Amino acid sequence: MKKIFAFFCFMLIASQAFAKLDYAVTIPVDMDAENSVIAKDKAMQQAQRQAFLEVAGKLTSEENVQKLSELTDDKIMRFVQSVSVADEKSGGTKYIANLTVQINEQLLKDYMAENEMIKPDAQELLVIPVFKNSPHGYPLLWEGDNVWRQSWRAKGLIKFGVMQLRTIGEHFRNIDDLSAERALYMSSSLYEQISEMNGSDRVYVILAEVMENGDLKVTLKNEKNKTEESFAVYNDGESNVFDKAIEKSVMYISNMEREAKNKEGGAVSQGVVNAVYVYQNMKDWLTKSKALAELEQVEGIDTKSFGGGKVNFAIRYTGSLDDLWLSMQENGFSHEAKENYFIIR
Repeated sequence: MKKIFAFFCFMLIASQAFAKLDYAVTIPVDMDAENSVIAKDKAMQQAQRQAFLEVAGKLTSEENVQKLSELTDDKIMRFVQSVSVADEKSGGTKYIANLTVQINEQLLKDYMAENEMIKPDAQELLVIPVFKNSPHGYPLLWEGDNVWRQSWRAKGLIKFGVMQLRTIGEHFRNIDDLSAERALYMSSSLYEQISEMNGSDRVYVILAEVMENGDLKVTLKNEKNKTEESFAVYNDGESNVFDKAIEKSVMYISNMEREAKNKEGGAVSQGVVNAVYVYQNMKDWLTKSKALAELEQVEGIDTKSFGGGKVNFAIRYTGSLDDLWLSMQENGFSHEAKENYFIIR
C-alpha cells in the first residue's frame, strides 16, 4: 500500500512538473472611477499587471517578481499579447468584466533571461562585423579603421533573451582565408573552420555601409542557412548611429533565429510584433487597423488597450519581419524601433 501511495504522489508531482505553463490568466475586475470609460482603462491596467505578475511568479522567485512589480504600466503592457473580454457591464462610474490576459511567452522569457531572472539554455552566436565607409568603399574586417567592429567589441558579450552574441576576436586571424571579402562571400569550408574554432555553428556576418547621406545600411547574413535581412539606420547627427545599428541588429538576429527554428521544425515561420499607434480619433485607428489586417503577411491584429490618444496592439504575421516591413512601407506605413516594441505611423 505504501508503494502504491508513493507512486501516486510521484505521478502527481511529475504531472504538475511537466504540465505546460498557461500564459493566459482570467482576472475579474470591478472598477469605480469618474466615468465608465476611465474605469475601463484602469481595470485594463490592473488586470494586465496582475496577470503579468501571476505568470512571472510561476517562472521565477518571489524576489524577482517584486522587481518586476516595479515596472510601469506602459512597460508591462509590452508583454501583453491580447486581452479578451467576457461578462462586460459598463455604465455610470462602474466597469465590471472578466478579462482574460494573454502574456507573450517569448518576450517575457527573453526579458527575464536578459535580466538574469531565469537561467536559459544559452545560444552562442558569433558576429563578424564588416565595414564599408562608403557604398563603393573597400570592405574592412581586421583593419584598424573598422569602426563597426570596434563598436561591437566595445559591447563585450551581448545577452538578449536566450542568445549570447560574441564579436569575432583577434585569434580568428589564424584562419588564413578569413578576410572581409571572403567573409562576405563565405565558402562552406571557411564556414566550417570558423564554426569549429567558435564551438558553435551559428555565425552571422553583418555588413554596415555608410550611405552618401550619412545613414547606415546594415545587411545581416546567417551563414548556417544562407538567409539575409537588411535595414537602414537614420543618422540624426546627435546619437551614435553604430549603437543604434547594433541594437537593431540584435533584434533582427533574434527574429532570424526564431524563423530558422520554425523552418527546422517544419512549421510556417510566424512572429508577433508589439506596436503602438498614435491616433487622431477612433475612426483614424479603425481605418489604419483595417489596412494593416488586409496585408498578405498579417494573420491578425490583437488590440491590447486604448488611452491618451494611443493604442497598444500586436501584429501576428507569417514570413520574415523584413517582408512585413516592406509590405507596410508599400502601403504607406513606417515604423520606428523602441525597446521591445515598434511605433507604427
